[in-house]
Amino acid sequence: MKVRVVGESVLVDMFRILGATGKSPHGAEDTDSAIRSFIEEPGVGLVLVGGSHAALLGQRFRDYVQRRELPVVLPVPDRREQKGCAAEIREYLQRTLGIRL
Repeated sequence: MKVRVVGESVLVDMFRILGATGKSPHGAEDTDSAIRSFIEEPGVGLVLVGGSHAALLGQRFRDYVQRRELPVVLPVPDRREQKGCAAEIREYLQRTLGIRL
């Protein structure tokens, strides 16, 4: 399964070292478009989105996280937004795996 990253260029470059590819969009609409393009790409299993880009989308991003199909979409901390990412990942794992962390 492929990993894709949406976020600041520093975040995308960091994951590129690990073999992932990504996009550094500007603004909410470009971010939404980038996420949708990765969701529709065959073979993608995980889409990681920088916290500041996720925050631009608000409820639209939470809708992506709550999807019950692949690829999984999750936030990751970035330079501008670090709050809430761990809580959102914890909530996702509790919901999907049925265990409290």
